[in-house]
Amino acid sequence: MAENVARILIIDDQPASIGLLIAYLQGRDIDLLVAQTGEDGLRIAAEGQPDLILLDVRMQGLDGFSVCQRIKESPNTRSIPVIFLSSAIETEDKLRGFAAGGADYITKPFSEQEVLARVYLQIGNHQQLSALSSQAIDELEDIPLSASANRLDQRLFTDAVAVLTKRLVDPPSAVELAHQVGTNQQRLTRIFREQVGMSAYEYLQEMRLERGRSLLLDTDLQVQLIADRVGYRNAGDFTRAFRRHFGVTPRQYRQGRLQPDDSDE
Repeated sequence: MAENVARILIIDDQPASIGLLIAYLQGRDIDLLVAQTGEDGLRIAAEGQPDLILLDVRMQGLDGFSVCQRIKESPNTRSIPVIFLSSAIETEDKLRGFAAGGADYITKPFSEQEVLARVYLQIGNHQQLSALSSQAIDELEDIPLSASANRLDQRLFTDAVAVLTKRLVDPPSAVELAHQVGTNQQRLTRIFREQVGMSAYEYLQEMRLERGRSLLLDTDLQVQLIADRVGYRNAGDFTRAFRRHFGVTPRQYRQGRLQPDDSDE
């Protein structure tokens, strides 16, 4: 790995979130490592010695706060800065993150510019941080045509994700979504497949379930109300989708039961 290439470890158990971060960071002189559990994250951090860790708070098994505490307790990893990623916006959650040793805290949904700015600040890339604040990525004049097209695809992807994030309950059709971000349905479908390996609709379902998971852990809302807030017509549809994705029902997940129980519907 070249000396000027920063190594960043993403620890997150949701493929949709990982895909979004990869879309933001790829092609920027950054070497990316990925772990989908806290335990794997600790191992990869010790072995890979990244320059920065992007750490999801809400994960099955070992959560982000516990992972960060263990990172800071180890002499081999304690100097690695950690940026928490979470949909929890309460001050107490942020304070808990800083108390665990976090250097920064980004709330979901996050924008590409915010992620890049906070990453560049932590890895000490002041040149890129300055460029980020003074000009849009697509306005760079000295990049090859192929790279420019790739950056445009990334921009279309992140713009589409922003639209879907705002309209979880009442999402636009595929054609409408493509028109809103300035492209056509066929190209946007290809971009989503390339970036996260799924269609925009499939990605929307991932976002809905991720938001539902956060609401289960961060609030006392009934499952029916959570289903409404993330775009499901009834609690039964939400429960079935949640169980297919996470392997347990919403109630089991809230209770911390990681194994399915056929009697709990």
